[in-house]
Amino acid sequence: MRFLFIFCLCFCCSFLHAQKAVTDSFQVKLLVDSINRGIDNAVVKKDLSYLQQHYADDFRFFHATGVIDSKSSWLNSVKANQMLSRSNDSVMVELHGNIAVVTGTLTVRFPKQATRKGYAVLYIRVFTLKGKLWQLVSHHSTAEWEVEDN
Repeated sequence: MRFLFIFCLCFCCSFLHAQKAVTDSFQVKLLVDSINRGIDNAVVKKDLSYLQQHYADDFRFFHATGVIDSKSSWLNSVKANQMLSRSNDSVMVELHGNIAVVTGTLTVRFPKQATRKGYAVLYIRVFTLKGKLWQLVSHHSTAEWEVEDN
């Protein structure tokens, strides 16, 4: 009887521990997704302090056009460009310890007076946990197409 009690206790504890790990990973995925979307909002608002915080120093941006930006050159581009919105769709976050791989579709729209109205890209982003802060290390746009006006 004592063996059965110990077995049940161990089983319940391991089940609860597994449930906590699932909940924790869900919370981390929500956090990374929030930062991912926050980065795009910060680009539109030109919130350079948020971007400085969440782009790693060795950040690389691989555009679908073949252009590659460093953190510095991308932030200079953010300062110079006017964007109406950057919205994410079909976002998935995949965790691997202190690495998060994020995939999705990003639609970028420009003000009416701009020569280009908007485009969408499929992307892959890699975040790493540095200390207690998730930072974007790499963005790869894998496909790009023009979008119609709303």
